Amino acid sequence: MKLAFMSSVCPRMSLPELLQTARSFGYEGVELRPEWKHGHGVELDASAEQRRQTARIIADGGVEVCCLSPGVRFCGESAAERDAELDKLRRYVDLAAEVGIRRIRVFGDPLPAGTAGCRTASYQAQAEYLARAAGAAHQMGIALVLETHGNFRACDAAEVMFRAAWPAALRVNWHLAHCLRHGEDVDEAYRHVKGRVAHVHFSLEEEKADRATIMRQAELLAADRYDGFFSVEVIHPPEWRDVLEKHAAAWRQMLGAIAPAASQRGGV
Repeated sequence: MKLAFMSSVCPRMSLPELLQTARSFGYEGVELRPEWKHGHGVELDASAEQRRQTARIIADGGVEVCCLSPGVRFCGESAAERDAELDKLRRYVDLAAEVGIRRIRVFGDPLPAGTAGCRTASYQAQAEYLARAAGAAHQMGIALVLETHGNFRACDAAEVMFRAAWPAALRVNWHLAHCLRHGEDVDEAYRHVKGRVAHVHFSLEEEKADRATIMRQAELLAADRYDGFFSVEVIHPPEWRDVLEKHAAAWRQMLGAIAPAASQRGGV
């Protein structure tokens, strides 16, 4: 398992600065949030030359750019909304493939809370669009990671993936704090997404998700030999250095506690 941080921790930094910062603080990955005017410049409107430069920077950076995380979602009520999001996601797939990023985050929330059957209809619509998007992503060697976010819990992610017929390129970004806030404890949530997790968001500053709970999340994933990233998501903090130092120290402590048991299974 590896540690990353999102560009939202250091929103003004350029891509080279983000990669250098990751190396300096002992992080193995950086995650980019487009659409928020961050300094990294990896956006849909980047020119062909900018994309080539970005690909070179990433290839030579010594740190993986582990995920591109736009705000794409397919929970809109109208087909026109979902069609527009599908077009946008396909453009992000092309962008990610060009610059060398192998995961793209997508949202599944907000789920409707209204008349009978409206949530089922949302599941079905999201599944249909995500299946189409995952097919295109798979051809480019990219995984879509569906985030447990807002009222979209692990059980909801599992329902959507089931209805989509479990596409190979459709995985889960397990953001545990959102599950906890909506009534799923860590073990219950993991039962729904076991074997499908390809990315994790976390923060030691979130309500509900304290260090012990995140430790349990890491233990569950380590037991299944998860080798992806735990990515720190803190949005525009006043002191980014404090955030990176705090999470790196906590991460080392957690890995140290997990390692003895994991070594008996073949490593973390």
